[in-house]
Amino acid sequence: MRARMTGDTPFAFRPGRCIIRRAPALLKLLALLCLSALAFSGARGLALCAFFLVLFCALARVNPLSLLRGSAPLMIFAAFALISGAINFDGPKISAEGLLKGALAALRIFTIFSLAGFFFAVTSLRDLRKSISTIENKIIKIFFPKRKERGVLFFSLGLSLMLGFIPRFFEAWETAELSCRARSCRKGLRRLKIIVPLVTEIMIEKAALTALALEARGLEALALKARGLKARRLRLSPSRKGRP
Repeated sequence: MRARMTGDTPFAFRPGRCIIRRAPALLKLLALLCLSALAFSGARGLALCAFFLVLFCALARVNPLSLLRGSAPLMIFAAFALISGAINFDGPKISAEGLLKGALAALRIFTIFSLAGFFFAVTSLRDLRKSISTIENKIIKIFFPKRKERGVLFFSLGLSLMLGFIPRFFEAWETAELSCRARSCRKGLRRLKIIVPLVTEIMIEKAALTALALEARGLEALALKARGLKARRLRLSPSRKGRP
């Protein structure tokens, strides 16, 4: 069974028209990094980050609560942050200040998760790769002005592929979760024992198919060509002569 990524799938792209969706993907990526850093600057920074998140969701017509879909495993880390901050190990008592710090840490986890979910909801991987490749191409022109053939821009390609596996992971997890629900599998560790190996196998298969697709498009040959003389010498080395 294969699930199609829709608006209900965590970290899935949601088509639409608004000023945020039309903004350059690289600008949105920088905004994500800046807001994530702001969330770690303190309680005021976290509140300001949450305000911008709600504002952006209103402009893009995205339900903020829908961004928390798929964050159930994060509750374990949030509960650990809350408990570890609340308990005073010097004595059998609960620290109010530590409880507040633990609550802020838990809110920070869910806020950053929602920020990442919003970024993928309003940014397609195609636009992201296009924006990054534009910057990469300009950098190559500045530092390598005599280079005529630029071929494939491997940094933008690699980054877009890496980020592309995040929504694919949640898609695979949702598919396995729906399969378990259809078969009345109980929640808890028993379901995790089934889902984790299944999702791992699906992701390995997706990675292999992606590698085959890149090889079919000749990107492996372009990568060897980019290495130049070193790759040529490696192919003509005596140890490789006579090998098929």
